[in-house]
Amino acid sequence: QEGQKAMVSQNRNVQFFKKPTYLLPVIHAQAATWLRDLGYDVLWDDGNSQEKNFDDWYQDLIAWEPDVVVLESTTPVMKFYWSLVDRIKSHIPKSIIVMTGYHSMRKPEETLLESSTDVVLKSNHIDFVLKKLIPYIDEHENWRSTCPIEGLTIRRDEKEFYDTGNFRQIESLDLSPDVDRSLVNWKNYAYENGNFLQTPGTYATSVIRDCMFGKCTFCRYNGPDLTFSMRSVNKSLDEYQRLIEENGAKEIFDDSGVWYRGAEARAFARGIIDRGLHKKGCYFGFNTRFGYLDEETVSLLSRANFRFILVGLEACDQETLDRLDKGYSVEDVENNLRLFSKYRLYPHLTIMVGYYWQTRQQLEKTISTVRQFMFSGLARTLQVTLCTPLDFTPYHQECIDKNALQTDNYNDFDMSCLIVNTPIPHDEYY
Repeated sequence: QEGQKAMVSQNRNVQFFKKPTYLLPVIHAQAATWLRDLGYDVLWDDGNSQEKNFDDWYQDLIAWEPDVVVLESTTPVMKFYWSLVDRIKSHIPKSIIVMTGYHSMRKPEETLLESSTDVVLKSNHIDFVLKKLIPYIDEHENWRSTCPIEGLTIRRDEKEFYDTGNFRQIESLDLSPDVDRSLVNWKNYAYENGNFLQTPGTYATSVIRDCMFGKCTFCRYNGPDLTFSMRSVNKSLDEYQRLIEENGAKEIFDDSGVWYRGAEARAFARGIIDRGLHKKGCYFGFNTRFGYLDEETVSLLSRANFRFILVGLEACDQETLDRLDKGYSVEDVENNLRLFSKYRLYPHLTIMVGYYWQTRQQLEKTISTVRQFMFSGLARTLQVTLCTPLDFTPYHQECIDKNALQTDNYNDFDMSCLIVNTPIPHDEYY
């Protein structure tokens, strides 16, 4: 897009920004750290955050001649990736290409058919799978035929693929290491981020994998291929202390789909206070759901210097909230916002428009309600995106089943325009 940069941003979507936002892919960063700790030579090569143009990035990659290349996929860049994989293979044919990400994990054979990708990883637990896969490849010449590791679809030859089933997370998240900030060049992500109230900011190692709710139809954290799991409070607190005292972080955000709630949230806030981290000039923030935090918890979070709280509002008419399976009402939203405001937290609302069923009345209700929240001070900031079906979530499949999609070209799924039929003319959304 002219004058804009492609960003892998909220919920790992590809969007175009005039002002860049660089978000650290945390689980990939844990995987890189773990493999480095196992003795492998790891290059963290995020071209966006390095502000490289494509040709420079590509030439540097080819010059390094890696044995394994790990890529992250999402719907809008799948065709680009398929072409890129074939190009890499033409220059370094012995390199093994591993595709990760929500699109390919749900359509693994598509990527193997459309490109010369060697392995598709069918799990969001990229660190746990790669920690097993890379040593297995290293130690077994015939790994394509014998690999027993769950959560993979492996190319045996041009047309034959080997599926090892779904990955099941049975190991504690505490086994995965904290991100090595030097390895991933953390300062490349520390300043250009609209979520940060102060810089340098950083993303914590996520305390939650996938989502404890796991029902929202539009969200990637939904489906039998995902496994909810939780990191211990103390291990996370230890990381926060290091980030503040050793790295000088002025803001730490946890980008878990939904952060701790209840006893864990209160224990974390108390831990911040007990360690004196709330007096170090660092703000803390996270994603949550409406209805997940009671007044006792919110009060503790405020005392612990939590400020930026990102909550998915999505819409302000009950039919849409129900169809999205959000699990709360508009009244719940207002009650929660009043609670956040009472304790000086800064709610950031995320809203989507352009659902294939959205009437003018529904859209106007969302606009008027959000305006009321903002002008009354119940919410501090907001972001609005066009609801784009992605990565074969339930909403994406629903759009396919109801013939609501106007295109099946993945290049059109970049949120730059509506791609579903809507009762309201598309021009009125822009």
